[in-house]
Amino acid sequence: MPTYDGERYEAGNLKVNLLLNRASQWADVDSHIPYVGQVDVKIKKAVKLSIRIPEWVNPVDVRIRVNNKDIQVKCNGRYALVGDVAPGNVVTMTFPIAERADTIWVEKHQYNIVRKGNEVVAMDPPGEYCPLYQRDHYRKNSTRWRKMERFVSNEQIHW
Repeated sequence: MPTYDGERYEAGNLKVNLLLNRASQWADVDSHIPYVGQVDVKIKKAVKLSIRIPEWVNPVDVRIRVNNKDIQVKCNGRYALVGDVAPGNVVTMTFPIAERADTIWVEKHQYNIVRKGNEVVAMDPPGEYCPLYQRDHYRKNSTRWRKMERFVSNEQIHW
């Protein structure tokens, strides 16, 4: 069963596990997280698709669109079951993404952190000499893209 950086393919079934930007021979994943709660999966080969729902998202709040048409979301555990999709289809999964505050202790020091998705976007105190987690750009709710050329190898790497 080939596994590549967060996705698993077997017998026509593709599971997208990590909602990170990436390319594969089956699909390209464009993640808007942590800017907004959206992941676009651009299908390259016909597959039966499922996408993992992040732990901080309530599955009832997930919306799935295939080529901008809403479909009913069915779930199996933490996976949204999209079903059969054809090459050229774009599957978009959206969900609420909000900031949440936590207090943590590190080496007997207390820190107040703000998370958005899985990402720490602010920390107080930030640090005297090298401030940590000053990420206001993630808090603006607008995805920042960088144009990249993606490469997909024809060879399979077995880990």
